[in-house]
Amino acid sequence: MFKDHIGIHFLIFKISRAANFIQQMRLQELLSEIDRNAGKNIFIYFTGSKGKDGKSWCPDCNVADPVITECAKKLPEDSVLIRCEVGDRPTWKDPNNEYRKHDKFRLTCVPTLIKWGTQQRLNDVQCGKRDLVEMLLED
Repeated sequence: MFKDHIGIHFLIFKISRAANFIQQMRLQELLSEIDRNAGKNIFIYFTGSKGKDGKSWCPDCNVADPVITECAKKLPEDSVLIRCEVGDRPTWKDPNNEYRKHDKFRLTCVPTLIKWGTQQRLNDVQCGKRDLVEMLLED
């Protein structure tokens, strides 16, 4: 279903009555998508890329995926959840990974769930805790 594009994948969920919108893009395209959705509540979920078996190389991401997906179903229509795969393990571990270095993200771990434009974020095992995810998505 997904093709590797420099080891980074994106899945954008527009939470509304319409069908989910799926797209692959690079960092600049992600930033453009954020700009296009200005005025909406934007949440970005960074996770390790999935293999052919549908599982991520990141165990915490495999725990967080179903929790975040389920909680996102309750988002209002003016919200967007962007699912961003940061690459395979070697790509993610590279200290020059663009998400580690970008001043708007400065990721240190996956999974990470952020509310765009705020300091609110969940890291690592926090992303697998339903109560914490619900609180972040409700604020």
